[in-house]
Amino acid sequence: MKVWARLIVFAAAGAAAAAWSPPASALEDGSTPGRYVYVPNRASADIAVIDTATDRVVARVAVGKVPHQVVVSAALNKLVASNTQDNTISIVDLATLEVEATVALDSEPEHMALGPNGRLLAVGNIGAGTVSLVSLAANRELARIDGLFEPHNLTFSRDGALLYVANLGANHVSVIDVAAGRVVNEIRVAEPAAFAALESGGTFQGIINVTATPDGRLGFAAHGEGDTLAVIDLATQETVKHIALGDEPWRAFATADGRYMLVPNNGDRTVSVISVATLEVVATLPGAADMTGINTGWSDSVASDTVAFVISRRTSSLSSLSIARPSPISARDASFAADVQRI
Repeated sequence: MKVWARLIVFAAAGAAAAAWSPPASALEDGSTPGRYVYVPNRASADIAVIDTATDRVVARVAVGKVPHQVVVSAALNKLVASNTQDNTISIVDLATLEVEATVALDSEPEHMALGPNGRLLAVGNIGAGTVSLVSLAANRELARIDGLFEPHNLTFSRDGALLYVANLGANHVSVIDVAAGRVVNEIRVAEPAAFAALESGGTFQGIINVTATPDGRLGFAAHGEGDTLAVIDLATQETVKHIALGDEPWRAFATADGRYMLVPNNGDRTVSVISVATLEVVATLPGAADMTGINTGWSDSVASDTVAFVISRRTSSLSSLSIARPSPISARDASFAADVQRI
């Protein structure tokens, strides 16, 4: 299967990136979608640039001390890396691969989201409970918004007017009015009783992400402690539905065709498959231990199949799940096949 081969090639390329360090040089067009893959290397404090045409590392760009995440603005031909150890972001000119600005933010800037116009960046400062809004045109912080609870991932509405913040340390999604630079709403995903985990000395897992559908209309917010998921209309801030999931859901991942949301449930090692059309759980498939991500593509053997690759941090492996019928279905006649191949 070609998609398997592609994953293996990039695994090898990642290993090469750690061992080989060619000098940084200008790219043909660093912001061309799909041309390059940018990999933050936390041990060496740089960004490895992989050319997808050759599957080779073509440059390494030195950034802060511990790069956490990378985003690319095609509009401005810039790359941004968040640096958690020195509380900065590095803004890189992809025409020269030079850092053109280092912007100091709040404690532990981790996850970032780029606005629809590619000019405004939102950064969650998870250690401080704040979100920074940064102009990539001016290379400066425009606003810093407090009142968040371990802001994890961020999602813009389609028009860029609203920013949805997943609070890892709370039961709600915060909504920021971007123009006003303040929190204007809190959307409850689970009941406060879920905080019992903290009272017993355990760790609390609130909301990891608000995953948008490809059209940007709906957002799916899973709550780890509450074993539930809220479907939010990203234009109106209204909760459309609450969906029960498996034990300790991580976050939702959209399939490549946009028909399903896949949620790994780490408590019972399953994957919930949710139909975007019906907003129902149409299948629960076997997963793995400590699942941290799901990537999807299409099978070469069956054109209509959607293939999901489940990443397990504990076993350092990939599991493949085949969703055999991505056509409109109901819970009664859904037909799914699970493939237990692993790398």
